[in-house]
Amino acid sequence: MNTRAQQLQAFERLLDIMDDLREKCPWDKKQTLESLRHLTIEETYELGDAILDNDLPEIKKELGDLLLHIVFYAKIGSETNDFDIADVANSICDKLIDRHPHIYGDVVVENEEQVKQNWEKLKLKEGRTSVLEGVPKSLPALVK
Repeated sequence: MNTRAQQLQAFERLLDIMDDLREKCPWDKKQTLESLRHLTIEETYELGDAILDNDLPEIKKELGDLLLHIVFYAKIGSETNDFDIADVANSICDKLIDRHPHIYGDVVVENEEQVKQNWEKLKLKEGRTSVLEGVPKSLPALVK
């Protein structure tokens, strides 16, 4: 496995490549949040298929494709000064810390079931009336 330094170096390499592509490639320059959306959905389904097939090399490839999309969206967000990859990463870090008071706070849990119960309470405390509130309207009904 790679060291943390190698992992960060690989991520920086991806950010540098995205900068180059956005500046120099006619197709990449043209892309918008909306134009990438259907491609991201397709990549997500491809990852799902690879997981169901337990095809680890394919899972790695599809995770890379999705990571590219995340970096691409963040690059577009940075160009409009709305958000960048650091904002995206910090946002999920803050959410993970908030949702895991048994790790980052003083809540004590005995098992996975108590973690789930706390998670549902936290979701409702965020102002949601149901744990399903916030589920994407475009998500297929079967998945919901």
